[in-house]
Amino acid sequence: MPNIIILSPDVDGFDLAKERFEEAVVDGFGAQVTSLVPEAPDESPVDVAARVDRPGEPAFQIFHFRARDGIYTDGTDEQAIEVMLWARSILPEDPGGRIWAVDEAYNGHVELNSGMTKEDIEAGWVDHADNPPE
Repeated sequence: MPNIIILSPDVDGFDLAKERFEEAVVDGFGAQVTSLVPEAPDESPVDVAARVDRPGEPAFQIFHFRARDGIYTDGTDEQAIEVMLWARSILPEDPGGRIWAVDEAYNGHVELNSGMTKEDIEAGWVDHADNPPE
């Protein structure tokens, strides 16, 4: 599950401005954000990336999509879940559509709702081999 994309399967379900992402990632991860750099060139789907470094853990990154329609993260399972919970917490209570976290290969997803816990994410994971999305 480590490479996760957070997005909406619905039109206009996910909308996060670059400036809000930058502010929220620094607020959410604090001094652990060791770099916040814009990506280049303009053709890149990513417009900013945050690197999070913690003692005793592998570093991971959180990427903001230029189109404002998603976030991507790498890292461990625990880090991915942390990013999912953080991302859902910075989006509106009622975002106008479902918010999903999907693995990079689109093998599964979980719908992210306000107030979720790590256990909710683990229990809510839908394997697309068993239950393909409609």
